[in-house]
Amino acid sequence: MGYIPEDILQQIRDAADIRQIVQEYVPLKKRGKNWVGLCPFHPDKDPSFSVNEDKQIFYCFGCGEGGNVFKFLMKIQGLSFVEAALHLAQRLGIEIPERPVSRSRQKTIKEQDGIIEINHLAADFFSDLLLNSSTGLDARSYLEERGLSQKTIEHFSIGWAEDSWDKLVSFLEKKGKPLELAEKAGLIIKRTRAPGYYDRFRGRIIFPIRDHRGRIVAFGGRIIVSSPHREQPKYINSPESQIYHKGKVLYGLFHNKSPIRKAGTGIIVEGYMDVVSLWQAGIHEAVGTLGTALTEDHARRLKGITKDWILLFDADEAGLKAASRALPICYKFNIRPKVLCLPDGEDPDSFVREEGPAGLRALMEKAPSGIDFLLEQGKKRFGTTTDGKAQLIDSVLESVSQVADPVRKSLLIGHIAQKVGVREESLWQKLQSMNKVSSRMVGANGGTMASKNRHGHRPMKTISKVSNKAEEKLLGFLLCYPQFIVEFLEEGLDLWLSDRGLLALWESMVNLYNMAGRCDLSSLCSRLEDAAGLKALAMRLSAEFPPCDDREAMMNDLKRFCQTRKKKALRMHLLEEMRAKGMMEPCEDILRKLQGLI
Repeated sequence: MGYIPEDILQQIRDAADIRQIVQEYVPLKKRGKNWVGLCPFHPDKDPSFSVNEDKQIFYCFGCGEGGNVFKFLMKIQGLSFVEAALHLAQRLGIEIPERPVSRSRQKTIKEQDGIIEINHLAADFFSDLLLNSSTGLDARSYLEERGLSQKTIEHFSIGWAEDSWDKLVSFLEKKGKPLELAEKAGLIIKRTRAPGYYDRFRGRIIFPIRDHRGRIVAFGGRIIVSSPHREQPKYINSPESQIYHKGKVLYGLFHNKSPIRKAGTGIIVEGYMDVVSLWQAGIHEAVGTLGTALTEDHARRLKGITKDWILLFDADEAGLKAASRALPICYKFNIRPKVLCLPDGEDPDSFVREEGPAGLRALMEKAPSGIDFLLEQGKKRFGTTTDGKAQLIDSVLESVSQVADPVRKSLLIGHIAQKVGVREESLWQKLQSMNKVSSRMVGANGGTMASKNRHGHRPMKTISKVSNKAEEKLLGFLLCYPQFIVEFLEEGLDLWLSDRGLLALWESMVNLYNMAGRCDLSSLCSRLEDAAGLKALAMRLSAEFPPCDDREAMMNDLKRFCQTRKKKALRMHLLEEMRAKGMMEPCEDILRKLQGLI
């Protein structure tokens, strides 16, 4: 199910007690109006995590994570918004009306369920061959040579595909499974010159690939003996299917998301053997991109676990290029990246086997920031001449331009200026010219619905009397230019929006974005058909918002406004906490938190 009506979401939100939900994962103690505990999303020694029952929200003063009960479940369990809502609805006994499903959609759902069932069946088949068959002896010996224990093999469900053309085909036929579905799963391939199918994976160690929910959606295979008759790739993966899109899946995420949250820092590697070897060595914080470039979907998933990630790719030209391409995406999604370059000829698997986990963790401690990595690579690529410096600046600013947080962007610009030896003002001018080009490109593709409302409709009256013009302006901007909503999801609007009507509208906008990946005015109004007041409010705010020539500048101004309001709300929260303790002066931990909000 990908659609949940807005009134049902409101019903779930009203019925759920966020404190009860959170306490299942985090021990909480009463402190004034709030409940506090150690944050589950970052290493926390002092109780920085706070739950407000009145507002039904949580917030951490240590890592800045916050939101409602949906957001908490999404982060703690790695769920999508719809999955979190369905989980709560089932728990609370709230029935979600099913929309009529077309026959084609019913067929797709049935096929997807069938593919997952066949994948799990195949994984058990491959695992049994590895552990119990005589043909798996070479595979077992290979894994032993790589230092993998039985515990590691079972943890990742590693298996073995015999060097046979139809071993899996025969197994599935005996189980009565449709081979057409196994073909769609990418497990078998249809013969072109004869009837029937043959196995895709032959003579390979098999690594089941799980999505964030633990479902086996694909497989990877590593060959252990090359054929003397033809050259074969070392690794092959399942082709993309209805349930597997390599740009959305990270190997090891299902197994390692809890250790990553606990550590506060994750490691991004390229392949499944790197993830497995690091896990064997006691480093349980790694995920693999399965040999593909880091994507925006990957970044969204990573950001939901922690914002601190170390890019640990192979120490060759391809690995360095992969790290350079990944950094702009990291900055776009407010991830704080570092890059660890291993010695020449080493990869994460070989290095940790030779130097041990302590050696790798020592290098991780010294890993340079993403910006310092880009500067160093730029110097090697372009040189230190005047023209070389100009090219270096252009390449680095392309990454910095993705940073939405104005404070962080300012610090990065200052750091680049110091490292390269140019005036900071010059870098800001260069960045501004780059942003104007980007803004013109956005203007050519977005905001058409908002323009119609501003110029083609009269403002509608609303039953909600809103007094805070700055808050109105903020939501009006986002309704007119919905492509910017992602930039405001972490600004804590649910913590400080003072008008209940605006707060309800914002929650509806976030719900739509979480379900559809967008929040255009037309779709929002369709969702609000049964909420006439909110629909009218959305129409009025979009209609009254004036045309905006420099959208990037407007976005930055509104983000600064959001950050000011957020800090003010958090200061009030801490002062209330201090009064609840009956203190005339703030204690050390509250004082430290207050200083962080100045």
